[in-house]
This record gives sequence, C-alpha cells and structure tokens, in this order.
Amino acid sequence: MFARPTRILTIILVAFGLFLTAAFLQRILKGSLRLSIFTISPSEANPPTPQILAFWEVWAKVIDAARPEIPAIVLQEVAQPAGIQPENERDRKPFNLSIGIPKTDVELLRQSHERLVGHANFSRVNEQATRLFSGTGIVTVAGGYYFAPAILSIRMLRKTNATLPVQVFLQNKSEYEKKICQEVLPALNAECFVIQDHLRKDNPVKVEHYQLKVLAILFSSFESVLYLDSDCMALLDPKELFDSEPFLSTGLVSWPDYWIATEDPIFYRIAGLPSFPKGLPARSSEAGQLLISKQTHLTTLLLAAYYNIYGPGIYYPILSQGAAGEGDKETFLAAAVVLDNPDYRVRHRLGTVGYHEADREFHGTAMVQYHPGDDYAPRDPTSLKQARPLFFHANSPKMNIAHLLAEDKVFYPGTEDRLRIWGPKESMTKMIGYDIEETVWVEIVEMACTLDDTLEDFRRAWQICERAQRHYRETFQSDATAFPT
Repeated sequence: MFARPTRILTIILVAFGLFLTAAFLQRILKGSLRLSIFTISPSEANPPTPQILAFWEVWAKVIDAARPEIPAIVLQEVAQPAGIQPENERDRKPFNLSIGIPKTDVELLRQSHERLVGHANFSRVNEQATRLFSGTGIVTVAGGYYFAPAILSIRMLRKTNATLPVQVFLQNKSEYEKKICQEVLPALNAECFVIQDHLRKDNPVKVEHYQLKVLAILFSSFESVLYLDSDCMALLDPKELFDSEPFLSTGLVSWPDYWIATEDPIFYRIAGLPSFPKGLPARSSEAGQLLISKQTHLTTLLLAAYYNIYGPGIYYPILSQGAAGEGDKETFLAAAVVLDNPDYRVRHRLGTVGYHEADREFHGTAMVQYHPGDDYAPRDPTSLKQARPLFFHANSPKMNIAHLLAEDKVFYPGTEDRLRIWGPKESMTKMIGYDIEETVWVEIVEMACTLDDTLEDFRRAWQICERAQRHYRETFQSDATAFPT
C-alpha cells in the first residue's frame, strides 16, 4: 500500500530535475551563464597557495582597472632584424622607427599605466614577498606539445646533479595529465600547477602563450626563481647562481638576443619617464631563461604581468614593433627600467648551434647562453671568452620526439639521410665540452620507450620507441639495445 506515494514522489523528483536542467540550458543559450570547464571545479594539480591566491586577487583587480583604453595597435611597418657592431654593444640608441601612436592615445596609455604604478600600495609590494614566498627553485611552463621538451629539460637538469625543486605550470586543466603529474614528474622532484586555478572565475582576459611565463613565476611559491622555457636545458647545476654575484646584488639576471632592441621610444613617455634611459645595452633580450628574486622584484613582476596581459595589440608592438621573437621577451627588463629596479644583463654574446645543408645554407637550431658569474667577473679581465656555457636553448625544432618523427625533422631536408640537428660532434664538443646531442638522444630514446603509453603526445605516435632507437643507432653509430623496449 506504500507503492503509490513512492511512485508519485519519484515522478515529482524526476520532473523537478528536468525543470532544473531545462532552466540551466536556457541560461547557457541566452548567454547569462558562462560555462567554463576551468571554473566549475579546480584541477587535480597542486592547489594554489591561499596567500598567493589572495595577493593576486587584489592586484588582478587593480590591473583590470588599469586596462588600456585604446584600440589595438596595427603596425604599418615591422622592425627588421639588425646586428650590432662590437663598439656599440653597451649603448642603446632610440630606435629609428616609431609606431606613430596618436598623442591622445599616448596620453590615455600614460594614464592607465599610472593607475597601476601610482596605486597607493604598489611601492610597498616588495615588502610582502617574504610573507608570500619562500625557498629557491626552477619554474617552467609545459603542457600538450611542450610536455615532452619540459620533461627532457628536467631530466637533463638532473644529469648535472642539480637537486633544486621544479614547479611545472600548465595553462589549464585540459593539459593536466594525471600519470605525468602524479608519477613521472614527482620522481624528478617536480610538481604540476595549473595557471587557470589561480585566476578569477570572471577573469576578463584570455591568458595564453607568452602571457603564461610571468604568471607562472608570480604564482610559484619560490622566492628566488630560475625560469626556464620548456625547451631550455641547464648545462651546469644552477644552484650557485642564487648564491653569488651578480644575482646577490641585483636580484634580476637576463640574457641577450641576437638583434638590436627595437622598442618605440614613446614607451618611456607612456611609462612616465622624463627621457630615453641611459646605460641600456644595445641588444634585445632572450627570455628563454630568467633569474629573479621576488623580494627585490615583486613590483617588477607585477608591472611585467601588466605588460603581458595587455601585450597583444598594445605593449608587445610598442616594445618590439614586430621584430623577431616579439612577445614577453622585453617586458621584464622594461618593467625593471621603468621602476628603476636593479638588474644585470649578461654581456657575453649568445652562441649559435645548427647545421649546414648540402648547398651550405646554415640552419640555426639552438642557442647557447653563458654563465653570468664568469661574465660579471671574468677569469681573464681582458676577455669574456672564457665564460662557461650554462644554458642550451633548443628552440627550433623543439625536442618532442613524436613531432620530430612525424615531421621528418630527423632527416636532412628532402633526403633520407639522418640529421644531426645541432651540427657535427666536433663543433659540439668544442663549444659545450661534450657531444650534447648524443647525450640528449639517450634521454629521448629512454622517454620514447618508457612514456609511449603514458604521455598523451607519445600515445598518438606510431612505433615511437622503435623509430627513436633507430635514429639514435644510425645517427650516432651506437648500439641502442641497452634501451628499454
């Protein structure tokens, strides 16, 4: 006799559920509810530190209130890459190309910029660093295509006997790979964080690509950070960098690029400086690696975050004018200069790595950056040539074996001849001290054969282990039978 009420109750509950579902879908269709997989629930990654989350919540609102109120800048002319004569290395001149921003827009940009740097609490931000951050470590951005190079970079780091912890930041929860983040990386003293977990649910700016770097550094729990791009490998244990000059006296060390700096001089008026700064190096920056202390440079990072969040269409074209590598590369030093915060720029020219085709055309495939301690106080006071190679930035192509195989990047273009991507063994040994390409390929084969069912990029690749072994064997004339299968 109790069946009927139970049945009625069931019908009522089902009807109520259908009503809620219909209402929910109607709100989505009308646009009154923003459906985002990034805000329904946090990712499985390590959660944000509450203090850092609260800090960013405050300053994200200030940065949003300081939003530039001009249309996106459209370049009429792009700055062409230009080399630098040795005698002009340390003397930056105003670049002879200007975007031609209308005076009214320049004033609007100046006013919005001032809303951030002129904020009542901005100048005291550095005082919060010791409360918010602690320790020393390495930060990188990975996920998707960039996961394999990042894992390779961390494996190469461990070959230097470095024990510094690594924090790996992913753009969003869709890039989170459970086994990689919970098993593979922890075995290398590395852990995953998701940038989207740190952002406001109503975050109005889509953060991606170049904008991720500064946020990863800001959201890291480390006070002293060595940032490395996912394709940048340390050749020496970087721990000593944090305990010596020039880092101790400046808290910010950066490295040079090939080309002359090309910022529009109007930038300094926008930033509130009276004139073009003196003493800047002629070269632009190469930001595949950056050494920074938040205790000294938390304001620098906040201002750099501003330049990056409003980079596309505003500050990227202002700071680079479309030159090669336009993106976050100039934002860190620009922020330090504007705030008159100390920094050190490595003077040693970066090294170039690559190979020649049969017609002798050279293809650059990687860059070598040098030790700032040797550069700061050279062992031979008359020369910088003895500085030790410190970072190997394998930027083109990136060392993701799945893509190298799929795109035939392991062969000389148009042939079936195996390619040494970074050039002859003799050249490598002379520059680095050993054959880094063979060493890296040992790690690549190990990864291809042990992560082929784990890393999402590798799971889609055909016979990745066997093909990686074959390339190693035929390129380096070494037996690959010792590798796992």
